Amino acid sequence: MRKMMFLLVTIGLLAAATTVRAEAEWDGGLKLWYAEPKVADRALMYGAAGRVELDDHFWVRGFYLYGDYDFVRSSEPRRVQDFGLHDAELIAGMHHDIFHFGFGARWMAVLIEEDLGDQSRVRRPNAFGPALVAGATQSFAEWPWGFEGSPWGWYAEATWMFYDVESDDGEHINFAAGVTHVSHGIHKSLGYRFKETFDHERMEGFTAKLLFAF
Repeated sequence: MRKMMFLLVTIGLLAAATTVRAEAEWDGGLKLWYAEPKVADRALMYGAAGRVELDDHFWVRGFYLYGDYDFVRSSEPRRVQDFGLHDAELIAGMHHDIFHFGFGARWMAVLIEEDLGDQSRVRRPNAFGPALVAGATQSFAEWPWGFEGSPWGWYAEATWMFYDVESDDGEHINFAAGVTHVSHGIHKSLGYRFKETFDHERMEGFTAKLLFAF
C-alpha cells in the first residue's frame, strides 16, 4: 500500500510539472550526508538528487540516500547491530523572493540486523507520509551583501514530515543550512543537516550536493 501511495504521489507531481511548462530546466547529480546517529559511528550516506525548475516560481525536486552503520552493543557476549538506512523525499513547491515553500512526501526506512550470538533478529521500521518544506536561498551578489558577480550564496531549510502513514511514530523534522556555489551550469552546496525523529535518536552531520544542468 505505501509503495502504491508513493508511486501515485510521484506520478502526480511529475504530471503537474510537465503541464505547467514544457521547457523546464533540469538538474541532476549526487547528494551526500556524512551522518552520525547517536547509537552508532558516523557513516557516509550517498545517493541521487534531482531538481526541475518549471519557471521563475515553481519547482519539483527529489533525492534518495542510503547508508550502512555498525554498532557493537556489547563485547562480552558480543552483540552487534547492523543498520541500513534509507532516506528519500519528493517535493513540489514555489518561490517567493528569496523564500521557497513546498509540499510532498518523505520516506524513511531502517533495516536493523541484530546478532545475538547463536541467533539473529531483523527489524524493519518504516516511516512514510506527507511533508511540508520552508526555506530560503540567496546569492551573495544580491542585497544586502553586494558582492557583485559572486557565484557564492547561502541556504537554510526545514522539512517536516508531520504524519506517519505507517503508524510507526516516524514523524520527523530535517533542518539544513550552508553555502552554495553556482557556475558554468554546476550547482554545488556544502552544509550541515539535522534529523530529529520524535521517538528515536537524532542524526546529524555534514551534507553536500553536486548538480549538473541538462
